[in-house]
Amino acid sequence: MKFRIKITIENVDSSKKTYNLLQQYFPYITYLKFNIHSFNKSANHWIDITLAQWQRRIAIFNIEMIVGKIEDINQVALVNQLNIPFRQGYAYGHPENLKNK
Repeated sequence: MKFRIKITIENVDSSKKTYNLLQQYFPYITYLKFNIHSFNKSANHWIDITLAQWQRRIAIFNIEMIVGKIEDINQVALVNQLNIPFRQGYAYGHPENLKNK
């Protein structure tokens, strides 16, 4: 029997440090999950690697992107523009009890 293990790395941010730490594992990773708030530029937060740059770099290894914590229309527009299929956040609905459905 042959097993296929899928590996997801969560809380990936916009820093070169994170990219450099993960780069050696790219051949083994199935999904990278990004917190969209890590890509909000501000006076004290510099973005080393944008979501689009991550997307281009990991496409070589067929790694799928997941973007979480999407809460507003601008964030939805960004993931739409990048054609990121796996998303989650309050922009798509709040958690609900599925037990009662």
